[in-house]
Amino acid sequence: MMSAKSRLSLATVAPIFPRFVLAAFLPLIPAAASPAELPPGCYISTGDNHWLASSLPIDSASSIAASFEFLGRLGIRRVYWRGLQEAAWLETVVIQEENCRYAGFWRWARQLYADVDPDRLAVEAARRHGMEIWGVSALFDWGSAADTPCSGDFPYAAESRLRAAHPEWVPVDRRVILRQGGPIELAYPEARSALVDLHRRLMERWGYDGLLFMTYAENYSTRFQDEFGYAPTIMTEFKRRTGLDMAAGPFTRTASRFDWYALRGEYVTTYLRELKASLPAGGRRLGIFINPQQPHFPQPWNVPELMLTGGHVYFDLETWAKEGLMDRFVVYGYCHPEMQKRAANNCLWMVRNTESRVGVLTSSPSDKGWTTFRDQGAEVVSALHDEGQYLERFGLPEGMKEALDSPDDMGRLAALWRVAREKAKATVQDIAPSAEHRNPLVRRASLLALGKTKDPAAVALLEKGLADTEGCVRSMAAQELRDISGPQSAARLLECVDRHGNHPLNEVVVVTLSRMRPTPLEELKTVAREHANPVVRQVAMRALTFMPRADLVPHYAAALGDADRYVRFAAAQGLGAVRRCPEAVEALITATRHEDPVVSDRAATSLGLIAERKEPDVEPLRERMWVALRELYAKLGDGCARADADWGYRPIGNALLKLGEPGEKILRGFMDQDRDRRLAEQAWKSLYIRQDNGRFSEVTEAENDEAFRHRPAWLDAAPAPKP
Repeated sequence: MMSAKSRLSLATVAPIFPRFVLAAFLPLIPAAASPAELPPGCYISTGDNHWLASSLPIDSASSIAASFEFLGRLGIRRVYWRGLQEAAWLETVVIQEENCRYAGFWRWARQLYADVDPDRLAVEAARRHGMEIWGVSALFDWGSAADTPCSGDFPYAAESRLRAAHPEWVPVDRRVILRQGGPIELAYPEARSALVDLHRRLMERWGYDGLLFMTYAENYSTRFQDEFGYAPTIMTEFKRRTGLDMAAGPFTRTASRFDWYALRGEYVTTYLRELKASLPAGGRRLGIFINPQQPHFPQPWNVPELMLTGGHVYFDLETWAKEGLMDRFVVYGYCHPEMQKRAANNCLWMVRNTESRVGVLTSSPSDKGWTTFRDQGAEVVSALHDEGQYLERFGLPEGMKEALDSPDDMGRLAALWRVAREKAKATVQDIAPSAEHRNPLVRRASLLALGKTKDPAAVALLEKGLADTEGCVRSMAAQELRDISGPQSAARLLECVDRHGNHPLNEVVVVTLSRMRPTPLEELKTVAREHANPVVRQVAMRALTFMPRADLVPHYAAALGDADRYVRFAAAQGLGAVRRCPEAVEALITATRHEDPVVSDRAATSLGLIAERKEPDVEPLRERMWVALRELYAKLGDGCARADADWGYRPIGNALLKLGEPGEKILRGFMDQDRDRRLAEQAWKSLYIRQDNGRFSEVTEAENDEAFRHRPAWLDAAPAPKP
């Protein structure tokens, strides 16, 4: 006979998974009262648009108005706007200023929200065009501690004060030693209350029609899928229900992993109930993006690996639909199309006889494969990059023709983007009138088209575009000057940065200056050394890092003493890219003693990259490299007051590991000593809990257990009281 514990395990899992398997073989069930074809929706990932100047522009009152008019003309009637997540972060975020590039983005975002208020303007624009607008926010991504691996350099860029001020709300591993990047643990009522209050205030502030959750976290902290989620309150409740102490013993048939996943999911359901009850009546609808590979679990991050960065948390979708907690399930893409369609089929089956609706997110909204889903009442939500993609995949309104001199903005835009995509040809004279057009979308499309002509006559118009009143136009002008430019173009670009420098413009100009031919090398060297504006010096120095030449080493080395931190960081980065150059290594060894940890740690990273290349020219300096890195690592011990006290061990330790056996021996010596607790802890992590940026450092649970067996026992003992 089945035990009570067995019935619990099966009740939480078994009835659900078979239904999803069977549904793939059953006919589609129409959603009640759904139209034969729903108007399309679109998803705008605002933070990405604010980073990438080439995306649909939404960084000013004029560009937001023009972009929403454009979307309305295409027939879009619902916008999913990720500005809610951006705003929620800005409300609570603590920026790590030591991450120069990302700190610059967050400063730009703060300025944008203070001066432009893009979320308010987006809601107002949506109302003018008869659209719904839902705010998109994070279920599990609230930033990370500084030593969390990310896409760039350490430290991780930012962390919500809700995590930083409440470390008990951060998901932990089974031993309560390692902490996960991203989520806030919803098992704590106070944590749920804080998130409910935050979202309620923001929803009321702008009057969104609904709130849709993304469920991944953007960091590489998780090394195996079940590494985190062992909050003491969860383990206590799990033991009460099943009798198993997760900290002491392995899972069993009657106290299984799935029981644990389901318990974690119960707290999500509780959070959704509390949130929905608190939202303003006009915006009380909730939605969620669905993982197409595993619909009952959080999404993997948008990287090649399929790690569930939010953790293994079971989503009780059936209950959410039945109770009306979730009004919309939008099946994400980034998978084989048939897998996404199967998940959408399953969701349509699941919501039958409920008020919930289903959508699919796709970059191919006009694909005929979605017709059946539209007929079943599913919404097709586009996820596109720029206006050209929208025009290619939606087409012009019926009866409209594209023409460079069209009196209708849409017809003119379509013609310009065809030239920009090199599907049609036009002369500079044909395009020039559009560069003065009242609509900023038309002006920026004209500059993109001008660049594709490769006609020197276009350069003057592109340079003039750098003085446009709209940032989205200036950035497009800067982009197109990378392929066609004149003798004054580099100076004009740097003047534009001097007047208007912000994150998206600076990112474009860095790449453009590095790609221009002939390379404005002497001009960049002079500007990086002498310009009064540190932002201009940053851009010039960053452009030079794309030119890792030995004759630039003295210039990089001198820039290590610049008054601006980002210039110094970029110089250390540039030195690491120069190949087979002992002088570059000498400069970096000296830089490991720099008073600014941002410089010394980047010098360590650069030395690690050089060591990994194993270039014969610098092999004689290898011992001096590891001696310098050992001295730098030793500064991170007990009582360390450096700005990198909590994260410097990651870049320096990773550099030592790239030196091979000598570097590992140094780390082992720090780990094995018993005088400095912090140093031993960090050395153990460097050696056994390896984490590098730009990838998941995956291990098995058995390998993780082995790593903990090497952890010095004295680290787990209570520290001796100080005399």
